[in-house]
Amino acid sequence: MVPISGGTFVMGTDPADPLHDALEGPTRSVAVHRFAAGRLDVTKSEWTAFVRTTRRPIAKGCQWTGKQGPDADKNASWDDLGFEQSASDPVVCVSWNDARDYTRWLSRRTGKRYRLLSEAEWEYAARAGTTTAYYWGNGASHDYANHGTEKCCGGAAQGRDRWIWTSPGGAFPANRFGLQDMSGNVLQWVEDCFSPTYAGSPVDGSAFTTPRPIIASGDLADLSGTSTCSYRVVRGGDWGDQSRWIRTASRSFAPPPGPGPGIEAYRSGGSAFASHETSTNPATRC
Repeated sequence: MVPISGGTFVMGTDPADPLHDALEGPTRSVAVHRFAAGRLDVTKSEWTAFVRTTRRPIAKGCQWTGKQGPDADKNASWDDLGFEQSASDPVVCVSWNDARDYTRWLSRRTGKRYRLLSEAEWEYAARAGTTTAYYWGNGASHDYANHGTEKCCGGAAQGRDRWIWTSPGGAFPANRFGLQDMSGNVLQWVEDCFSPTYAGSPVDGSAFTTPRPIIASGDLADLSGTSTCSYRVVRGGDWGDQSRWIRTASRSFAPPPGPGPGIEAYRSGGSAFASHETSTNPATRC
């Protein structure tokens, strides 16, 4: 756990930004209360302990893994990915409900309250006081994050980034807050329901959890008429994403709309979660 002082920051990107995406606006000033975040994503080893202790069934159905064949997505799970992971790699192919249940189990086990981070808390923590596209500056670099090729989609091993798939936690430099792997490696769940715009979202650092019909067009037209809380926000990008999708302002959602393997079906990703204590409102990640 890394204590993080509260503060105010500008969330999102301006349309004048050459990397701006419509999902990242309108920009707004957000005040975040102090909290503490886990230095790393929750590891496969930690997740295994949760599953064994609770005897949780292993759900199958996960996109973008190393498994091959027509039924690859249907058969993949966090412990059967089609590529090797070490015990210190982040857990992947867990749903939002999985991540939430993990926080509840951790709360019972420790006597402290753990919860999913809000999207605002996540971006504040990822920026770590910076206003650049990435916490290390404006230029993409495999020396600071595990991400993919610039032509969609696939892993790339360059510089410090020696991994085609996931990398062990802590393989890349920490940001100014002492957090690692906020960009790249695996997607991270947050508490918020998904809205294609920040209009009407909280500015006090809390999560947006209001069910309402989505109004969308273009690439997101399939979401129109469905509920915001049918989807949850994922942040940070992952090992197979182009560099623009691992920017601190970049955001996406899961599960994908329409028929498919189910809620577990999304690009391999971990989940972000937070511990909440009265004195410091701390936070951690999964």
